[in-house]
Amino acid sequence: MFAPLASASRAASRARERTRSSIEAAEQLVDQAGPGAEGPEGALHEIDGLESSEAEQRLEDEYQPLMSKSAQADQEEDEGQRERGRGYRRDRSEGERSDDVKVKDDHLQLDLSTRKFELGLAYGIFFILGACILLAWNSIIVAGVYFGARLKGSKFQDSYSNFVALTFTTGNLSFLAWANVTQHGADLGRRIWISIVVLIGIVSLFIASTQIEEINPYLFFSVLIATTLVLAASASFLQNAVVALSSKFGPACLQGILSGQGAIGLAVAMIQFVAAYTSFKAEEGEPVMFEAFTSQTRFFEAGKISRRGPVPSVGLRNSAFTFFIAIGAFAFIALLSYLILLRLPLYRLVMRSLGTEDDGERGPNDTASGSKAPNLRKIEKKVRKYGIAMFFVFGVTLSVFPSITSTIQSVNRGPGEDVPLGFTGTLTLPALFNPMSFAVFALGDWIGRIMPQVKVFNFANIKVLMLSSIGRLVFIPLFFMCNTSYSQGTPIINSDVAFLAIMFLFSLSNGYLSTLIMLATVIEPSLDEHEIDTAATCVSFYLTFGLAFGSFASFPVRAIACGCNPFL
Repeated sequence: MFAPLASASRAASRARERTRSSIEAAEQLVDQAGPGAEGPEGALHEIDGLESSEAEQRLEDEYQPLMSKSAQADQEEDEGQRERGRGYRRDRSEGERSDDVKVKDDHLQLDLSTRKFELGLAYGIFFILGACILLAWNSIIVAGVYFGARLKGSKFQDSYSNFVALTFTTGNLSFLAWANVTQHGADLGRRIWISIVVLIGIVSLFIASTQIEEINPYLFFSVLIATTLVLAASASFLQNAVVALSSKFGPACLQGILSGQGAIGLAVAMIQFVAAYTSFKAEEGEPVMFEAFTSQTRFFEAGKISRRGPVPSVGLRNSAFTFFIAIGAFAFIALLSYLILLRLPLYRLVMRSLGTEDDGERGPNDTASGSKAPNLRKIEKKVRKYGIAMFFVFGVTLSVFPSITSTIQSVNRGPGEDVPLGFTGTLTLPALFNPMSFAVFALGDWIGRIMPQVKVFNFANIKVLMLSSIGRLVFIPLFFMCNTSYSQGTPIINSDVAFLAIMFLFSLSNGYLSTLIMLATVIEPSLDEHEIDTAATCVSFYLTFGLAFGSFASFPVRAIACGCNPFL
């Protein structure tokens, strides 16, 4: 009768014990990384005094066993610790265990909890930094409703997304190539914080633009292309530095980066969908979120850039304001997270083991002996097959997304029809249907990126990965069969549900295959340990090359779909 209550009581007791253990671990970590840790007696000062070989040995003794353990091993260890705890309690009750041994055991247990907490914190920080890598790309792609409203009536109204994607990906390719070439000996820390600050600055410009009522569309297009190029440079150097740094913290942190990239896409898409929905409601006369706040900051409207530009609705500009504020806030959080990473004893140990000073004057490829830069061509040859597979994944994706997918409209609402009633009917409006399809893409991509964390979905067979990557070409004709704005008559795929299902599978395969390929790269048997970070950046370069190729390919693909000049 009381068995369920007893089970609940035991579960609550275990939860309290884990919470107490986490709090104690966090307190100990704060003591080790806090302001006093830099002093002569502090933990960070002690780490900074270690030789490279001593730091490497300490990493192997204290952290490496925890990095390499699987979830099953962790569970077995927890069970073992609980069993030892029961044994210790029995020993104490029988008088067989001295107080000094108990104190020592408690100290070791707390130290182990602290190391686990620190590794979990490092994973979370790399998750945030990974999200920040794609923050620029997602913000300019997902904000299409606002940019389209600014360019309404110009010759770039329908083709601007192609130009934006082409500018970002080609710029990303060029800057990433330069970042990879200059990686050896680079100050990775400086690359990270400068890239994030630049991102915050560009987003601030977008925020200011939402408070201006009229802007000449051609001026806006020029500024948009210029800022897109700057964002591409920022993302390139951030990607290079974060991926190279994470490779020294084990595969788990690399997985955190990939998961973060998928999660930020979903978050940005959902923010934009909510913003688009509130914009529609504002046009119906309903209040918009943050209306009171934005009305106080609309000081830019006194000076209008141009009377010849289109005037986006107040609701749309308010929703764009909210969207870009959220983007800027997340970038600021990423910057703070990186500053926290710099204070972790784990980070200091990794840097000392690589012979790198605290100011980051040498990158993670350097050693205390000043070794030569790794042979980039030799390493690239070892992972070329993974790079080609990655190239196909993103080449196919960018050839139709967003240039073709953004033109697909609901089959349940034709041009000129009245606004449908109800929430479901409202979703068929072009201003909402497109953001919803972006959200579906982001959801599938994120799920695909976290699937490899489940053992049954994780494999590294390059032949299967290559064939699957090439097989994604089937999605191009499938999207052509949907209800694009260029369709004449009834489309072959005459269903919104079918289109959204295709979009979901399209994005799921994108996230899943790209993550598998990246994880397979870092465990390639032919790679030496000091080559792993360079190999990861090589495959990242192939990824960017695929994005650039897909952006170029989107122009002829659009020409086939519309039978028109794709540049206008």
